[in-house]
Amino acid sequence: MIRLIASDMDGSLLDDNKKIPAEFYEILPRLKQKGVSFVVASGRSYCTLKDNFGAASEKIGYICDNGAFVVHDGDTSIKSIPQPLIRSLLQACNELDGIQVLLCGVHATYHKPYTPEFNFEIGSYYVNRKIVDDLMTVEDDIFKVAICDMNNPETHTYPYLNERFSDTLSLQISGRAWMDVMGKGINKGVALEKIQQSMGITPEETMAFGDFYNDIELLSRADYSFVMENSNDDMRQYGRFMASSNNNAGVIKAIKKYVLS
Repeated sequence: MIRLIASDMDGSLLDDNKKIPAEFYEILPRLKQKGVSFVVASGRSYCTLKDNFGAASEKIGYICDNGAFVVHDGDTSIKSIPQPLIRSLLQACNELDGIQVLLCGVHATYHKPYTPEFNFEIGSYYVNRKIVDDLMTVEDDIFKVAICDMNNPETHTYPYLNERFSDTLSLQISGRAWMDVMGKGINKGVALEKIQQSMGITPEETMAFGDFYNDIELLSRADYSFVMENSNDDMRQYGRFMASSNNNAGVIKAIKKYVLS
């Protein structure tokens, strides 16, 4: 019996217009009645996710910032990055052209002024932002460094930074124009495992949905692992099942079939 559902947001629960299917708000109380918990697992920040879910935001759990910020059952867990590593990472990012760096902290998300080409990407994912002249001067507990790379992070930013920081940090491509950097060993799967342990829930009782590379560890923690139909072909090896596309409410359809039917 499924007792826990964890779903990615962009490309999974959300459609391409970044909308949550209206039916989600109808099935959420039905899940609660059956004793099933729902956790969103996203690269988005906590503030953004709470805004996304509105009135339903208190009824779900959150794996935010790819696992660096977790809120579940009233408890908050934050995994900060040591300041020396942040400074080294920022220095390396200064060597790259065409990127925008954001420091995700407890009190805000910090970034330097950016050109209009970044407006949509950054505005879509981060709502509590503060503009600073120098990221090196930020005084906050930073748990994620997000990098918006319009030149494709998979071929541009990720190889450069991974060569330099793979031994000390967790680097993940989290979207078509995004990569995220967290503390070593941080990912969605590790966060989900801790939630499972706290609730006494096994992978056999867990359903998970994902579409992108930062969802691989999340999917590995669920026997009912669903890769979205709209995912890249090389992602499909990481799921035992395939869900219909995000534009066809694939997450909702699978939940209704396997949990609520």
